[in-house]
Amino acid sequence: MFHKDFLLSFFLLFLITLFHFVMCCERDNQNQPNIVVLLADDFGSHDMSLRGSNQILTPNIDALGCQGVIFNRHYTAPLCTPSRSAFLSGKYPINNGMQHSVILANEPRSLPLDEEILSQCLQDVGYKTHIVGKWHLGFARKTFTPTYRGFDSHIGNLGPYIDYWAFTQQTSYYPAGFDFRYNMDVYRNRSDEYATDVVTYEATNIIMNHNQSNGPLFLYIPQVATHSGNTNGGLQATPDDLATVTHIQDPDRRTYAAMVKALDRSIGKIITALSDKGILENTFFLFFSDNGAPTAGQLHTKGSNYPLRGQKDSPWEGAVRGVALAWSTDFEERHYVSDNLLHITDWYPTLTKLGGSTCYTDNIIDGIDIWATLSCNNPSTRTEMVNNIDPVDNYVSYQYNEYKYIVGTTWGGSYDTWLGNMPYEDDPQSSNYAQLVMQSDAWLALNPYASTTLTATDVLNIRADTEIVCQGQGVSCNPQQGPCLFRIYEDPCEENNLASDPAYSAIKTTIESRLGSIMSTMVQPNNVHTDRNANPAFHNYIWTWWLDDTSSQSLSNFF
Repeated sequence: MFHKDFLLSFFLLFLITLFHFVMCCERDNQNQPNIVVLLADDFGSHDMSLRGSNQILTPNIDALGCQGVIFNRHYTAPLCTPSRSAFLSGKYPINNGMQHSVILANEPRSLPLDEEILSQCLQDVGYKTHIVGKWHLGFARKTFTPTYRGFDSHIGNLGPYIDYWAFTQQTSYYPAGFDFRYNMDVYRNRSDEYATDVVTYEATNIIMNHNQSNGPLFLYIPQVATHSGNTNGGLQATPDDLATVTHIQDPDRRTYAAMVKALDRSIGKIITALSDKGILENTFFLFFSDNGAPTAGQLHTKGSNYPLRGQKDSPWEGAVRGVALAWSTDFEERHYVSDNLLHITDWYPTLTKLGGSTCYTDNIIDGIDIWATLSCNNPSTRTEMVNNIDPVDNYVSYQYNEYKYIVGTTWGGSYDTWLGNMPYEDDPQSSNYAQLVMQSDAWLALNPYASTTLTATDVLNIRADTEIVCQGQGVSCNPQQGPCLFRIYEDPCEENNLASDPAYSAIKTTIESRLGSIMSTMVQPNNVHTDRNANPAFHNYIWTWWLDDTSSQSLSNFF
């Protein structure tokens, strides 16, 4: 009898637990939340103080992480355009031809027009859709641009970068051309103001003017920060921000740190605007960077991804592994660090489903719905991930369960080392780190919705859980000579190559077989030859949709 009663009690407990497990991971999609996504540009994963660095303090970013969930294994593509494509389409760049390089300012291509992107999906189910900031998915034709691709409005630049004060883009082969738009119109009203703050202001203005009765808000904010500006002096910051980082000796690193300060301020102001508008409680807020920082090389910023190996535009963790911070009052669990594996493509099915769209089932995508992981900390169902396969640069970066496989590299191996080990130049206020976080604008707006009372000790513990610790140097790896294999969970800094170890020959064979299958179906890169008709000198020194511009001066006047 005792045995039967015990089994019955155990079975009832199991059913209750299962019911809770299922229900906590379901959301009432009848109540469409506002969705706000702030995408940083070339932001170093070690340049948020949440990761443990005291050199650049980012109290608003850190507050968002502490109040929400910190996803410590969030992966992107290694470059700007491929990441933006993956986020908006839910597809690996290898599956729509976006895997090689970025869209150049004079390159007449775009994210393929047959892709039904996130903004279109949400617009179709009643969202008011807005983008403020950098597009970088093509503008040679009007149909390539945001307001033709599901956004009700766009304020910002169309190309890869701009001068932070003049809002011009200058390349090594063309003169400076103005690149800042209000929908389809050239928008000069805000020039001579600091670009990061302008993007912040315009985003908060959209929030404050949003009429919830007309539909929920989807606000995509691809910030210009912290990408370098023009090649002739790309690191630019305000005097006020520079005054907060005088403890940093290297002038480039100091200016970059001031640019990070503006990015951090942006987070605080946007979250505060949502609170002031009274819509924060029903808002899903997401922050991450499109890729790692370019510590060295072309358009470098002195940003740091240390101790991760590599940097932007490489096959290593420093290029593709960042931190995603997500917040929603609908999360069953908050205030912790998650080691679940997430990929940038996962936001497409998750956010479309969250908004009530069926795009995630209507389209063939690579992303998976991660709501149960976001809300309940359930294990991710993702078992593999293509960081990138680039047949032009001839490299592969791929993760299969706990293993990461690399063969080939970029830039002749220039970025294959551990870059960005910065001097220990602690901000004088770092001794009051927890207090600074808990006094930030973001904290003050989010804390009323906290699921538990957080203390300074909690903040410090969350920070400690976010820090990456290397296991120490083992067998070296040169991907130009042969494949590299890492147990990436226990070796996050890619220091111990297992490819030649007989104990791992079976897993290496399995991975290479799987890669063969993936590569047999991938789309070839859709890069095209650049077009000198894009020259802004032909269009009143404005970067514009030159393939549609029949009023421009004849090339014969210039060549």
